[in-house]
Amino acid sequence: MQEGSEDISRPQPAGEERYSRPKQSLGIRIGRELRHPANDFLAGKSLIGKQPVFPAEVLPQLALLTPEWRAFREEALALLEDRAKVPAFGKISPDHRRIASDGKWKSLFLTGYGFRAEQNHAQVPRISAAIEGLEGLVTAFLSIMEPGTHVPSHRGLTKGWLNCHLPLVLPEGQGRCEISIAGEIHQWREGEWLVFDETFPHEVWNTTAEPRVVLFLQVRRPMKLPGRLLAGLFYHIIRRSRFVQDVRKRL
Repeated sequence: MQEGSEDISRPQPAGEERYSRPKQSLGIRIGRELRHPANDFLAGKSLIGKQPVFPAEVLPQLALLTPEWRAFREEALALLEDRAKVPAFGKISPDHRRIASDGKWKSLFLTGYGFRAEQNHAQVPRISAAIEGLEGLVTAFLSIMEPGTHVPSHRGLTKGWLNCHLPLVLPEGQGRCEISIAGEIHQWREGEWLVFDETFPHEVWNTTAEPRVVLFLQVRRPMKLPGRLLAGLFYHIIRRSRFVQDVRKRL
């Protein structure tokens, strides 16, 4: 455990509330079926390959943030001191309640689909300044996983962008704190990006006695023009969907 973080790292009681995902509309269900042929098309237009996990170098803009990760970590540690005020992911994003049905996975949303949570940005000014204007940014939030968190296997919506994790606070005690992507276990390392395609099955555990904090970005995938056009259309559809509007209302 690093100096100055002893009190912050102690596990706190997770929320007792549980959340259930509302019934999805016919339009949403149809859209989920159509994503499969759309993702096949996008995979064929990728400029960086089709594998589940990528080196961070495929997104050169991430290198602009890497040198500041220790400053980001200080903001994350300050956030952990009062993390009871950070909302549960399932509470603010109903569409994610199948995989975030309790209060153990918390998220401080910053930016998503062109919308900003100004009060949340104010809590982490160094992170906020760093992601401002970041090329290809789709969403950004701080993901806090309390001790005992398990996110079951799931797939994301689209190959149009990539999930990017910058670990800021990792547990050092015994237990599992890891992510499985396409059946392969990956360990986070503080200050090192983990970049992956969210459409492959992935699952997360934190069975340690300490919280885990990751800066979570979704960034547009490098693609040929037809792929960029389809991904752009998908972006604007999601931006206007209930999926995004529900989150905006709860923020």
